[in-house]
Amino acid sequence: MQLEREMLAQFAITPDHNLNVRQESGTLVDVAERTIRALTKLQQDIKPALVIVQGDTVSTFAGAFAAFHAAIPVAHVEAGLRTSDIHDPFPEEAYRRMTDAMTDIHFPPTRMAGDNLRTEGYPEDTIYCTGNTAIDAVKMVDSGALVPSAGEVVELPKQGRLLFVTMHRRESWGKPLEDLCATIRDIVEKYDDVHVVLPVHVNPIVRDTVFAMLKGVARVNLAPPLDFMACHSVIRKSYLIMTDSGGIAEEAPSYGVPVLVLRKVTERPEAAQAGLAILTGTDREKVFTAACNVLDDPQVHAQMRGEKSPYGDGQASARITLAIERYLAGDQPLLTADEQFT
Repeated sequence: MQLEREMLAQFAITPDHNLNVRQESGTLVDVAERTIRALTKLQQDIKPALVIVQGDTVSTFAGAFAAFHAAIPVAHVEAGLRTSDIHDPFPEEAYRRMTDAMTDIHFPPTRMAGDNLRTEGYPEDTIYCTGNTAIDAVKMVDSGALVPSAGEVVELPKQGRLLFVTMHRRESWGKPLEDLCATIRDIVEKYDDVHVVLPVHVNPIVRDTVFAMLKGVARVNLAPPLDFMACHSVIRKSYLIMTDSGGIAEEAPSYGVPVLVLRKVTERPEAAQAGLAILTGTDREKVFTAACNVLDDPQVHAQMRGEKSPYGDGQASARITLAIERYLAGDQPLLTADEQFT
């Protein structure tokens, strides 16, 4: 909860309501049930004209589910992302598909995400490409518009190359995570100028593996979880990023930082198609080879830097606001073709 509070404070956001559904333990089903019940009661109390959900988490699905059963229109920000495998990533792929099925206004971040919705049969007049709000947040960080971070400050190397690593996904638990930790050891053993910053996820399954295999390894900083601004400070100073996070894989191209995506499939393929990222999976040899190719060859590194993010231009929030204003006023289309992100 501390990181969530710090993030809200950085964006100067004060919540009007707290659902109080967070508990130390419980399954995803438990979380979904508590969130659906709390949101149902809240919607009955405040009677919203529209419910906006974002992303692909259990709370995203719960928000859409509660609104749908109350006959309240739903707008889904970040709609249409797909891997074509309902079990990977688990459970996000299922949540995003079920959320889109209960959605009245789809806001896909990219043309490809919008095309996914069209292929699945969603009406054209419900699909409006906006770019991703994560890139809006990146622009806010760069402009100095956010409240300075009060969270953990990571000590970064003054010399050498910085490798930023994040790993947390359920599909990587067990041997895949062990292989990734072994790969990090392989990299720092081969390159004496590479320094690793790895914020360790709070989940004990992840923490236990990471600390068992990497604690005390030279030039590997096992940091606590980072707040939004601290994370972006590390991203912009990195030479290479290895991550299984969809958000970081989206944000890194805005800073021209090459990315190795530590997953078998991704719902955000645009960076890989543009040559800004490489989908490596979790195999130790494949990840190591991909990292060495970038670390050994300055030309490969330069080619992966790019100049334009495929995920947005910093105007997604403005487009979404305009579309919702028009929706509530009964206007169509909510966004013209020229007003959408391309």
